[in-house]
Amino acid sequence: IEKGKKEEKLQKFISINKKYLESTIITKRQDRYTIQVKAAYKNQVAGAQIDKSNKGTTIFIEPQIIQKHTSALISLKAEEELEEYKILAMLTELVNTKLQEIKINIEVISEYDLIFAKGKYAIAIDGVMPSINNRGLINIVKGKHPLLEGNVVPLNFEIGKNYRTLIITGPNAGGKTVVLKAVGLLTIATQLGLFISAQHGTDIAVYENIFVDIGDNQSLENSLSTFSSHIKNLAYIVNKTNKSTLLLFDEIGSGTEPNEGAGLAIAILEEVYKKGAITVATTHYGEIKNYSSSHPDFENAAMKFKKETLEPMYQLQIGQSGDSNALWISQKMGIQSNVLKRAKQYIDTKEYNFDFVDETKIRKKSEEIVNKPYYIYQKGDKVYLSDKEREAIVYEGQDDNRNVKVLLDDEIIDIFEKRVKLLISATKLYPPDYDLNSLFVSFKDRKLEKDIARGSKKALKAIEKERKATSNKNM
Repeated sequence: IEKGKKEEKLQKFISINKKYLESTIITKRQDRYTIQVKAAYKNQVAGAQIDKSNKGTTIFIEPQIIQKHTSALISLKAEEELEEYKILAMLTELVNTKLQEIKINIEVISEYDLIFAKGKYAIAIDGVMPSINNRGLINIVKGKHPLLEGNVVPLNFEIGKNYRTLIITGPNAGGKTVVLKAVGLLTIATQLGLFISAQHGTDIAVYENIFVDIGDNQSLENSLSTFSSHIKNLAYIVNKTNKSTLLLFDEIGSGTEPNEGAGLAIAILEEVYKKGAITVATTHYGEIKNYSSSHPDFENAAMKFKKETLEPMYQLQIGQSGDSNALWISQKMGIQSNVLKRAKQYIDTKEYNFDFVDETKIRKKSEEIVNKPYYIYQKGDKVYLSDKEREAIVYEGQDDNRNVKVLLDDEIIDIFEKRVKLLISATKLYPPDYDLNSLFVSFKDRKLEKDIARGSKKALKAIEKERKATSNKNM
């Protein structure tokens, strides 16, 4: 009601005082309704000045006839805020008295939410509940990497029964690392109480520790090379390993000299085996494959590879030792046969060729190469400025900073020499006795110089007139 009365009185005020107003728009300033009045007429309008414009030409006045209504509105608003505070205080007290019950409800709801989410995920992946054991046994039946979509080749994997360490070999891009990740993720998902993408008969052990060393952990910030970062990670893993540990190593021992890397990798695998860990590792090193073949509790595995098409089949074959197929792949990719023949010879015999290369095929030594002469730009050279895509005239050659001064649009500017290209030298553009300085003086200035030289009174008067004008301007 108060608000309706106020608006009615404001409209009446505007119609009466329209000639004094800057605008008929009602504006709200400092929680008060004001009218915009011209500064020159501020004393002609009854009301209180609330604000003014930045330039001071407009005064925002609250008309006297609505001040009573405004005060009533402010009072009502204060009462409203007080009532809101009372309600909030009452609700807060009510919540506080039931705080323990609310916390319990939140925990229960969260638990139900997690259970429903697990169920929804299980339906989405058509998952199964694997059997659980504490013997370190993993037996995955047609399992799938949980993050891969589409037509995924299922994984059959077993470890912990007849062997405790599995060495996976084979060419790059064959799926070795995917196997490691799939085993790790399916094991972790099982320990989280999730159904997994596999078939019935899958049996997963519960481990106290699952340690992984996969990928390039090179750190520029900590000045660690790829090999150093791997070794730092492996050192931590070896120290923390116990009989309830699953280890997943990708390319163990890589990133350094092959013989040393292979020896170090074998020693680490042996150490964690003695601590009772279950280990899955990938490698290209033949020494590790040979060690695994000889160890009674180690087993080799290979990734199946279709040689006819260079296509990986992403199938793990436990009990087989795979090759990297480097020579065969190189042949398919077009490496010359004589290079491949020598490579096989070096692999078999370790006898290398140290003959000098034919001198006719060697590039000339650096001192025999004739350097391109360094051009010093001269005044008057016509050049092209690459960054501005314009032609210009050289005013002065390179300075100590290798900048060239050029005339462009009646202005002398500095351009770095690499952005300057010679078009025509000054010696080819102008005769020997040509005054190059005249290139940098306007036609008006050249005419004035000539007039002064022949004693023109008109030119002298013009100079005197310009001097006086400049003098008066400075005063």
